[in-house]
This record gives sequence, C-alpha cells and structure tokens, in this order.
Amino acid sequence: MTEYEHMIKEFMPSLRASAARIMYDEKKIKQEDIARFLGITQAAVSKYLSGRYSSTVKQFELRLNEKEVRMFVDKITASKAYESQKVVCKMCARNLSFECSLMVK
Repeated sequence: MTEYEHMIKEFMPSLRASAARIMYDEKKIKQEDIARFLGITQAAVSKYLSGRYSSTVKQFELRLNEKEVRMFVDKITASKAYESQKVVCKMCARNLSFECSLMVK
C-alpha cells in the first residue's frame, strides 16, 4: 500500500473518528453538523460514534496525538478551514513519515 493509500484508508478515517467523538461527546454537536464539518455523511458519523469501523483504523487512531486532534476540532468548528488543514498536514506527515504534494505548510 502506498503512503497516499494509508492516508486515505487509515489516517483520515482515524482522524474523523476521533474528531467526531470529541465534537459529539464534549462539544455536544449534532451528528448532521459533525458530518458537515468533516465532509462526510451522517451515516459515517454514526458509524464512527458507534465504533463500527475497521480494527486497522482503530489501531491507527491510537497513534494520533489527542492534543492535535482537539486543535483540529477547534479550528474546523470555528470555520478556519486553512488552519485546520495545516493541523491535518502536520499530523499526517508525522504519522506517515512522508511529505505529499498536497501538504499545506
């Protein structure tokens, strides 16, 4: 699997799952709004909140820095898309050890 495939199949789902839980449990944001913030469906949010996703993604989720996930949540819920993307790029680069052409610096 290439680094980009890891990003799409493991990193992004793990970030979305972690972020969805923080938004729902702590910030009391509705699933529909979480879906809008994360650019996914409400059904995907429900799947993440119920834990019905792959063990591979769950294992990858353990590698994420909780402080950075919270920073991402704060930025994305404040409609600071560029700032939230910078957080994502830094997390991805550190967790996957590669620098992609899409990276925001």
